[in-house]
Amino acid sequence: MTKERKENVQRILAWWVDFVQHHARNIVIGVLLATTLVLFYSIKHFNINLDTSNMISSKLHYRQVENDFVRAFPNLTNTIVIVIDAKSADLAVSTRDRLVADLKKKTDLFTNMFVPGGGLFFDQNGLLYLNTNELQDFADNMAAAQPFIALLAQKMSLSGLFSVFGTILEHPEEGPLKDKRTLTLFNEMSRALENAAEGRPYLMAWQELMLGEKENARQRRQFIIVQPVLDFTKITAGQEPIDAVRAMIRDLGLSKVDGITVRITGDMALDAENLDEVRNSVSIATAASFILVAFILYIGLWRSVRLIFSSLLTLVVGLIWTMGFAVFFIGSLNMISITFAVLFIGLGIDYSIQFCLRFRELIASGSGFQESDVTTAKGVGRGLLFSCITTAIGFYSFAPTAYAGVTDLGLIAGTGMFISFFANMTLLPALLTLFPVKENKKSFTFPVSNLVKVPYIYPRTIIITALVLGVGAATFLPRVYFDYNPLNLYNQKSEALQTIQDLFKDPDVAPWTVSVLVKGEKETKALAKKLSSLKEVNMAITLFDFVPELQAQKQSILSDVRLFMPRLDHVSLKPAACRQDAAALNAFGKIVHKVLLSSTGDAQAVLLNLQTNLQRFTVLQKDPEQGCKAFAELEQGMLSDLPDLFKKLRLSLSPKTVHLSDVPKDLVEQYVSTDGRYRIQVFPKENIVDRDALVRFVNAVYSLTPDATDSPVTVYEAGVAIISSFRFAVVLALVAISIFLLVTMRSFLVTLLILVPLALAMLLTAASSVLFHIPLNFANVIVVPLLLGVGVHNGILFTLRYQTEPPANGNMLKTSTARAIFFSSLTTMTCTGSLAFSTHRGIASIGILLTLCFGFLIISTLILMPAMFQLFGNRIKSSRQA
Repeated sequence: MTKERKENVQRILAWWVDFVQHHARNIVIGVLLATTLVLFYSIKHFNINLDTSNMISSKLHYRQVENDFVRAFPNLTNTIVIVIDAKSADLAVSTRDRLVADLKKKTDLFTNMFVPGGGLFFDQNGLLYLNTNELQDFADNMAAAQPFIALLAQKMSLSGLFSVFGTILEHPEEGPLKDKRTLTLFNEMSRALENAAEGRPYLMAWQELMLGEKENARQRRQFIIVQPVLDFTKITAGQEPIDAVRAMIRDLGLSKVDGITVRITGDMALDAENLDEVRNSVSIATAASFILVAFILYIGLWRSVRLIFSSLLTLVVGLIWTMGFAVFFIGSLNMISITFAVLFIGLGIDYSIQFCLRFRELIASGSGFQESDVTTAKGVGRGLLFSCITTAIGFYSFAPTAYAGVTDLGLIAGTGMFISFFANMTLLPALLTLFPVKENKKSFTFPVSNLVKVPYIYPRTIIITALVLGVGAATFLPRVYFDYNPLNLYNQKSEALQTIQDLFKDPDVAPWTVSVLVKGEKETKALAKKLSSLKEVNMAITLFDFVPELQAQKQSILSDVRLFMPRLDHVSLKPAACRQDAAALNAFGKIVHKVLLSSTGDAQAVLLNLQTNLQRFTVLQKDPEQGCKAFAELEQGMLSDLPDLFKKLRLSLSPKTVHLSDVPKDLVEQYVSTDGRYRIQVFPKENIVDRDALVRFVNAVYSLTPDATDSPVTVYEAGVAIISSFRFAVVLALVAISIFLLVTMRSFLVTLLILVPLALAMLLTAASSVLFHIPLNFANVIVVPLLLGVGVHNGILFTLRYQTEPPANGNMLKTSTARAIFFSSLTTMTCTGSLAFSTHRGIASIGILLTLCFGFLIISTLILMPAMFQLFGNRIKSSRQA
């Protein structure tokens, strides 16, 4: 920029501020009315987009495959997953069925429902899905339990149960106490007696006792997957269905005290919790930022109420206009762009500080009010315009990339910088005209007068130290990495996140699986076989896997079991009178005492505990009413579920031959698309929460098919796209800002001197991210391009002041520009620092890295730059004539 052009810019700014002074009242009234309209419009149309998938450009191949998958399987997206964990399979299944019954009543809130392994089909045919060895073990368990089941089926009452237990203990020649299952049986009975005596509900784990621990362990965890009806006109579209599920859990009285844990996860629950965290974090950070900025202004602007009021009002107006721009032109905010408010407060107030401090400095030096206003616009305005442009470049640098989520933030915040500049060149001078600052002849002083001399006394030492620090920090660059896993950004204490992390530990129920769509049965089976053979794959499932293998052989095994099992389909509970139960209990107690005297080892410990609880329960019989109540609770806990279990057992022993056409519709919809393609579901062998394991798994699947999709692919490909976008944005911002500096400063040396402190700050920030374990992630990648734009801001203002109005004593740190840089950087650090306390890790990482960035920038600008000016001052001054 030539000298003539510089003067033209200054004249335009001076003319504009002079115009504002003469029409101050009308301008303020007009601005406030317009701001009010914008505010009402923004509030009415404000919306936050929960769909994180749209944060990456839909033009990428993986996004096209992903969108095709969503269209083919609309029932697999926007789901709520209810995870039920219970101490026994009986309790887990019964809890699941109760919840399913309640969910089916809420047709206004839920559409599709899928219960893995649930329903009549699996009740009857579930045993066919065991392999032959597992099924033979089941048959052996049934053979061992047959005498007990037969006796219990004939005497389905408490008195009959005590009689059966007594019979078992009275036949030591059969070695019942050496059988682990028998000991487990008496342990369960002991717990039932203990809980009944204390009035606590307890269900006896009959399924575990009869089917064995392995089969029971599989069913202790049950799932219900529901798809809610979503109202996207609401910000929290999925919150009402989630609240309804929580209400059902409360109404059913399901709690850990009863041995039941019901948790909610799934993409809708994660998104809802994530949205709450982001909204709360940003709302609190925005409020805290405004308060802290006001406090810093109180100190930095010499406690001038008028200057503080004018600055804050200008900031609020700029913020509202920027929000109006976002709502009108962007349409909605996403999880990242919502942070624009905090960034705007931190960066936008900088313009007001620069303007007000320069204005106050002129007033203090004896200049007239109007003259000071115009001179400030001429002196500071050009620097603010240049810094506004460079900051916007940093924000806009993501616009040409595939990372649409940060592009929105860049467009909003970048445009916000121009809005802030306009507000500070219009509203702020108008306010200062209407509310003139009292003249103060007090001279400008820097609070640390000795420190400001250091860069001018030891310039070479400071430059060498900075060089050493830069080289040392550069050695950490190879250790900077990108964290692919978006779950690491969420609040780690949230229920939905902790639940899904728990599920990741079980490879059979991995919540993230890869899906591949294939046309044709033959092609599907062939590809599934190849995928299953990969070392990174645990298994690959298709619809055809739900037609059991070796059905004839398995039905033969179950036919043998049916031959020796009693009839179980007509068994019913036949309660006896209290006195009969009491008599049977006393008789059983005597048998326990007799056998205990001759028992040893584990059997002795089990029987001793059983005897203790029998005695505690017998004490209750002294009060007939209390005794009958205790027997009723004991009967409920020990026998209430047994008739249904016997019926299910009888049904499972008579499976039908399963054909593909027999597979339930809700299961078919999980594996056959609406257009007839088959889905292969690929399970990872490793826990893909680990970044390296995720990369290995996705690349292994890619080696066989490039059209894989679903969560692991989306996470991996989104990470790749963001890394590519990050690199492009950094290069673009650096090149654009460098060219802009060269054009405006017309000096390679001056451009270099402005960029050197920025480079040092970036290197120190990168090293800090490694030392403090803050990797780059989906949220904080905006930091580096933003730093490039904002980082040269201070350098531009510092250099222009040095070139146009150098201090008489030669010490730039004693000028209002240095003071403004210090306090504006401090306000920016304060604002971004408020984000660092967010429970949302993504938001917090933005705050931490930006706070570190601006901290290093303050040091670089106020220490390194003066030192460089001391050594190259004459050449810098001479460049202004170019």
